[in-house]
Amino acid sequence: MFSFRKSLKTFVKGQFCFLIMTLVLLLNAPYWHEPLTSWILILMLIQPGIFLLAFVDGFRTKKSVEIEPEERGNVFTFKGFLKSLWFLAPVLLFLTVVMWYADFDGGLPFPSGILAVFLMVNCSLSFLSFIMPSYALTFYAANAYDKSKTAWSEGFRYIAIYFCGLNSEIQNLLSRFPFYVQRPITLLLCIWYFLVLGGIINMFGL
Repeated sequence: MFSFRKSLKTFVKGQFCFLIMTLVLLLNAPYWHEPLTSWILILMLIQPGIFLLAFVDGFRTKKSVEIEPEERGNVFTFKGFLKSLWFLAPVLLFLTVVMWYADFDGGLPFPSGILAVFLMVNCSLSFLSFIMPSYALTFYAANAYDKSKTAWSEGFRYIAIYFCGLNSEIQNLLSRFPFYVQRPITLLLCIWYFLVLGGIINMFGL
């Protein structure tokens, strides 16, 4: 059976992620080289990907996802986020400095460069998920949904969400489907990440 409600929910989540990406890119609008061509390319790549995931997620299966909603628990708190800053802030500062220097050397400007790093890491993890999907999900769940509230766990939680979140949540969505559905879509996602990254790089004339 097909659930339009579930499919619509996934579609809305996808559009929300696309909106965040768009806002990040808009912050560097003065650096755009070929905005029209690049936006057409990005839209042609991202929107079909969102539609595909929303369509697939609408199908009901006997198998459940690997990370169940009840397993997640209420691990995201403002207090926990403040705890994570001891680890999160230096990492973000390092990335900011690297992107700042890259900007002067003709690289991607900040914060679009952070988005590029995000896509590159998720592309690599998507390839890993193609080979060992359970391992990639287990690693993500162990860090992002750790029930302990220590400063270490909170720090690694948000790092895991930033670097692994997109790919892992998609893989969790696909985990309830059989091999012959999961693997081809994962392979398409590997290519998808790469092409979207290429579209962003082209946007800045690199």
